[in-house]
Amino acid sequence: MQYKVADIPHKKIWGRCSSVADELILFWTGSGIELNVRAGHLYADIEAVYDVLEIWIDVFIDDQRIMHFPLLKGKHRYQLMNGFDSTHAASIRVVRSTQSMAESCASVVKISSFETDGEFVPVKERKFSLEFIGDSITSGEGSFALSREEWMPTVFDHVSSYTYMTAKILDADYNIISQSGWGLFASWEGSCECSMQKIYPYVCAAQNCEESKALGCMEKWDFTDFETDAVIINLGTNDSSAMKLDIWDEDEFLEQFTTTGNIFLGDIRKNNPGAKIIWAYGMLGNDMEDVIRQIIDTYNKETGDNVTYLRLPDCSDIHVGARLHPDPEGHRLAAKVLSDYLKEILA
Repeated sequence: MQYKVADIPHKKIWGRCSSVADELILFWTGSGIELNVRAGHLYADIEAVYDVLEIWIDVFIDDQRIMHFPLLKGKHRYQLMNGFDSTHAASIRVVRSTQSMAESCASVVKISSFETDGEFVPVKERKFSLEFIGDSITSGEGSFALSREEWMPTVFDHVSSYTYMTAKILDADYNIISQSGWGLFASWEGSCECSMQKIYPYVCAAQNCEESKALGCMEKWDFTDFETDAVIINLGTNDSSAMKLDIWDEDEFLEQFTTTGNIFLGDIRKNNPGAKIIWAYGMLGNDMEDVIRQIIDTYNKETGDNVTYLRLPDCSDIHVGARLHPDPEGHRLAAKVLSDYLKEILA
């Protein structure tokens, strides 16, 4: 029987998605849909929209990844399971692995329907809900195809990243909002337009072409749709690169970085009133650590909040994957430090 996504009685949506014309739109790394089904087979009708940079997806069965592959351009039917024992429910999660890619056209995955010979049953609840905000490290850049140096979707893998590993250790749902090259205040090339603080209130303002806008990328995100236990910020690496460019005076840059940081912490707190906020940083050096600590201290003193700082293990020259980014072992070490800390503060 064919089911539109909207008509499936039991499902869980992961990440900041939109819904247009009965289709679920995936913009971000880690976004997707989870189902629990008693069936022999399950197929999904999925459309991939992109120009040059293809989009990879992951398919999980019972929390184990069984597929990682690039989607064909256009709409196709994909087999997710076949030959299963229909008397035992199987948890199925379809996830966008590739980050939102800024191209001339949209970079989206549209899931329209599922076909199955079985029935959908309730999806399990997890213990915690986490939100990760970051750059290429958080997108899992360099954690796959470790010998390659080309900038291409193949080298991204969200399952090999600290975000996925941390959530798995904690049995947590998660949102990921991350863009390669972007910073808190400026990109590695020095552009203030590539600021995660600016796009945080929206579904996916990292994409701004007309096609993406029609799919809801510029809509305000309803934070009540995903109430978080903890928000983890991993930003500062690209800002450090921008600060060293000739186009910036270092003192002026640090002043604006600091101002943006204080505003951003306020934005996060406003939209996540009950969450712990952690600024976790250092996987590719810690040049910005002192100023990040100062931002946190100032914000806490002015507001009475309790934002905390956590230094993550430095992977530079030690655990290096593709494109001088952390390899899976580096991500594993970071996930261990972060998950141990979250266990303490969320207990």
